[in-house]
Amino acid sequence: MEILMAISVTVIAAIMVLILIFLIPVLLQVRRTAHEAEKLIDSVRVQVAPVSRDAGLISRDVKTILQSIHRQVGRVEDGIETVHDMAVRIKKFQSQVKRRIEEPILQLAAVLGSVRRGVGAISRIVCR
Repeated sequence: MEILMAISVTVIAAIMVLILIFLIPVLLQVRRTAHEAEKLIDSVRVQVAPVSRDAGLISRDVKTILQSIHRQVGRVEDGIETVHDMAVRIKKFQSQVKRRIEEPILQLAAVLGSVRRGVGAISRIVCR
């Protein structure tokens, strides 16, 4: 029984040695990977700060541009309203001009036409 126990202990010790032999390269690779991950994290940290700052600046610039566009749109709306009001005033002015000038001119033309016919009629009467 002691021999069986000794063999079991020896087999267990041999298995543990084999596991340790296979585990050492794995642990070394894990260590290298962790070191590379740490370098990568440091590199990302160094690069993220400027990118974050630039993103903040771009965001502020976009906000400023949008505010400027909003103000300009308001001004354009005011300009369009002003042009519309001017068009309405011009239309009223045209109707007033038509009423004050065109109608009297037509009446004057009718009167002159009548005078001409009258003069023509009188001249025919006188010529006979």
